[in-house]
Amino acid sequence: MRLIIKLASLLLFASLVPLVAGCMQTAMFYHGAPVTSVPVVALREGPPVAGTWETFDLVINYTYQRNGDTLELSGQAALSQHYQTLYPAVSRMRTYLFFVDQDSRVLETVNFVKVWTSGTEDIQRFSKSYQVPAGTAGISFGYSGAVQGEDSVTSFSELPLGRQ
Repeated sequence: MRLIIKLASLLLFASLVPLVAGCMQTAMFYHGAPVTSVPVVALREGPPVAGTWETFDLVINYTYQRNGDTLELSGQAALSQHYQTLYPAVSRMRTYLFFVDQDSRVLETVNFVKVWTSGTEDIQRFSKSYQVPAGTAGISFGYSGAVQGEDSVTSFSELPLGRQ
């Protein structure tokens, strides 16, 4: 009887872990983790600022304007030529916008491009207004995705690795 209770408890615990993890708010993803391997865009008040944020996997052309605690952000995101040339389809893609402090530590995370179409050559346009968290000195972007070829799936990501 004890074994049955232990097994039932273990099964209940194992089934609840994914549910609890799924309830975590996106804003807390990577909270406190340093953004170290990719560019951080310093935010400043004033007229619109245009730029390009680029890694091996992804290119984001953006324009932002910060007015107090409001950030207007627009532009377009696309996979790099490497993926466009070698793979026809995106099997999954999550992109994030990180608000970071003066030490490049994540204060808040938001979903950036919420729907990524299925073609690797597609350009994802975005335009949204965000509340800037207190203590924000800059922004950065991150992603986790996978592309699909005829016989293979290739995964890639650029995310903060954890607290240091």
